[in-house]
Parts: sequence; structure tokens; C-alpha cells
Amino acid sequence: MQTEVLVSIMNHQGPTPGRIPGLVPSEPVSPIETPEPPSWDLDNVPPTAARIADCEEASVAILHLAEGDADEDLTECISLWQGSGHVRTPEHPWVSIPCSPGKSWQQVKGDFHVGASAKHVMQQQQLSVNVGGIVFDTTVATLRKSTFFDTLLKHKEEGTMKSTIDHDGVLFVDRSGQLFIYILEFLRCGHWMLKGRGEDKDFVAALQEEANFYGVEDQPIHQLVEYATVWQFLDDTCFYVDCLEQTIREDPDHQGLFRLCKYFGGFPLDTQTCTRRFKATTSHLQSVIAYFALRGFVIQSAIERSLITHTTSADGQGKSGSGVQYILVRKVWFASP
Repeated sequence: MQTEVLVSIMNHQGPTPGRIPGLVPSEPVSPIETPEPPSWDLDNVPPTAARIADCEEASVAILHLAEGDADEDLTECISLWQGSGHVRTPEHPWVSIPCSPGKSWQQVKGDFHVGASAKHVMQQQQLSVNVGGIVFDTTVATLRKSTFFDTLLKHKEEGTMKSTIDHDGVLFVDRSGQLFIYILEFLRCGHWMLKGRGEDKDFVAALQEEANFYGVEDQPIHQLVEYATVWQFLDDTCFYVDCLEQTIREDPDHQGLFRLCKYFGGFPLDTQTCTRRFKATTSHLQSVIAYFALRGFVIQSAIERSLITHTTSADGQGKSGSGVQYILVRKVWFASP
């Protein structure tokens, strides 16, 4: 028996159908047969089976009917929804975009992209405007910085107000074209380019009126020239400064570099211009000039051997003699009251 099992294992090449490897059955084992499912004859079936078949056919029929009704309802809903002025995008089906009834998605998509970029294109659009007979070429974006032109262009786009145009079809504004040169430069760069006319008080007042008309918030301001005179007697080492009192007295950084001469300033012009005389505590001209240079002053001229009078006492006594004067200037902007 053992010899037969050993020989069977040595000669084994794989499992034999119906055999368990390593064992020698006493009787051959036949393969297991799977019974075929019973076939029903719908003409001759038991009552129970007939009822089951009828239920299956009824379920299929109901399912098909429901699917047909659902398709019809869905089609009807989509038609009603699109007719209400909306369309759903193929790329983003969860997005609803309002549109006019009857428009396709391609038309809506084109309108959407045009609307998104139309504002940027319009802002960069070149526009000519005739102000007082002078035609200016600029852009819509520049003009819209003015409240006047922003409102005017908005009404023109909406068609709610007619604008005046010249014989060439250019937008016309009946204001000073010469003053609008400075208004337009300010709208472009944000700075008042007065080109040396800031010292003209009447010009600045007229420009302020134009700025109010065009709705420009930052008003042009009057430019003044402030003078300071540094002088010295030829036979003295001390330096004196004649300037506005606030130029030195209101400067927290002067740190005692200048002392007020209390006997100066009794003349009517000195009182009107608030001019005061200060004595420098240093005998170096470079230090005095450097102090004013750091505050925007530049040397305009130097006058040698000029006659200078200096009051030294309350009773009017003083000193007169030849000296040298250095005229310093700086430009200061003052807002109109």
C-alpha cells in the first residue's frame, strides 16, 4: 500500500480530475454535474409561475412608461426654464447665465466675453473732445477721472442725455480751452503742471474755478516765492538773517542756531510781511547757507558793498555800514482761502 502511494506521488504531473493528490480512492469519483435551470413554458405553467411572469412583464412595462414620462417632463422643464431667460453652460453645467429667450449658448458665450472685456476696451478707447475751440486727443479712462466727463460719457452711452457736438461730430464743451490744457495734464499725471504760472494769483484763481467745474477734487494752489537774506558787515564776523519769523521760530531743528534781534521789525513793511532779523550763533558762512539749503533755499544773488543799517537799542541807536548780502529764495505753495 505504501509503495503504491509513493509511486503515485513520484509519477504525479498535476492534479487528476476527480482525484485528490496523495490519495488513492477505493472507487473512481465522477465529476459533479450542475443541474440546468428549469425552462418554463408560458403556455403550460403552474398558476404560481404564471403570476410571477405576469408581474415581471408588468414591472418592465411600468418602468418603460415611467422613463418615457420622465423624458417628456424633463424636456418640458428645460424648455420652460430656457424661455424664462437663462441658459446653462456646457463647460460649467452648474452655472446659470441670464440671456434673452431664443439665444443659443454660442451667442450667450460671445455676449459674456464681450461684456467682460468691453469695459477695458472702452477705457482704452481714444476720444477727441473740443473745449473752447481747441480739440484735445485723449482716452476715455483719462476723461473719466473728472466727475463732469464721467457723468457726461455715462449719459451718452445710455442715451439718456444729448451731448453737444461740433461740426466734425466731436464732443464739445463750452469752456476755456487754454485753461483745459492744465486740467487735462492733471488728469493724466495727477500733478499740476503750471509751467511757472503758479505765482500768478489771478491765473491760479481762474484755474481753481475750472477745476471745480470739471469736478477735480485736488485744487491748484498759489505758488509764492519766499526770500531770506543772509548778510554781514565787512568789519564784523557776525552773520545776520532777515526772513519770515516762522521760517526759523517754527522750525524745531534750529536748536538755538539763531537768536531773535528784538529791536528789528518796527517798520510798517516788516510788520506786514512778518519779517524778522536773527543773529547766527556761528561765524561760518557755510554753516548758515547749509541750514537754509536743507530747507529748499537756493542762492539767487550776492550783493557786495551794500549799505546796511542795524538797530541795536530801543531808542533807535544802531550801526550803518557796508556789507555783503546773500539773497536766498525758495518756492512755497499756499492754498487759497
